[in-house]
Amino acid sequence: MRFINRQRGSGTRLLFDYLLRKEQIAPGQISGYEREGYTHLAVAVAIASGNADAGLGIQAAAVSLGLDFIPVGDERYDLCIPADLWKTEEVIVVRELLEDPEFSKATRRLQGYDFRDCGKIMGKTGDE
Repeated sequence: MRFINRQRGSGTRLLFDYLLRKEQIAPGQISGYEREGYTHLAVAVAIASGNADAGLGIQAAAVSLGLDFIPVGDERYDLCIPADLWKTEEVIVVRELLEDPEFSKATRRLQGYDFRDCGKIMGKTGDE
């Protein structure tokens, strides 16, 4: 098996390194560990073109190229906004987008993503 990794510092690479440590597998045991793709799509392209047999990436990239996908974990992302920027025009545009029903409808078509809390405001806001 020929693996293609994500670049050092990427969240995907950190996850893979964590999983290797957890299973007590040395990176040198993975053929292709040092070979890097700089995007999820680059990893998927390497696999689809036959230049690699496996890699860690997101489902959307795999599906877009007709590849099989096996989930290995979930990752949560939050958008953090400083309170003093809460009422700026740019942040208001983003907030309105996240509340737009059409945006919500479009996100449901993306495989491998969970948008159930998208637009949910947690913690303090600039309105307080």
